[in-house]
Amino acid sequence: MEQDAAYSHLREIGPEESLEAAAEGAPLALLLFGTATCAPCQALKIKIDRWLEVRAERADVLPIDAIYVSLDEHPALAAQANVLSAPTIRLYAQGQLWAEAGGYFSLEAFLARTELVEERLRTSL
Repeated sequence: MEQDAAYSHLREIGPEESLEAAAEGAPLALLLFGTATCAPCQALKIKIDRWLEVRAERADVLPIDAIYVSLDEHPALAAQANVLSAPTIRLYAQGQLWAEAGGYFSLEAFLARTELVEERLRTSL
């Protein structure tokens, strides 16, 4: 599994990495589950990476670990997580699942919700 240079802020899950470890790796974790043949999944990877690039330029944001989980390469992780469709996106805050969307959804609305969760975390820390 190679890190795609086109996605500098969105990394692929490691071969021995568990979903729990991925979700607890930073105050916020964004997991995108998809397949290589899913056009919406590939478009989401690009949009999420651009969003992360903009975030990286800001000083007022919490660290976020953004991870792509290939359902082709990691079917057992998908089964463990009860992920039944591609794309599926999940937001974890302090290791707890806060939001999930699958199939057809608004990425913009999901990312807006992510920023609201982040704001709550920042004010509680």
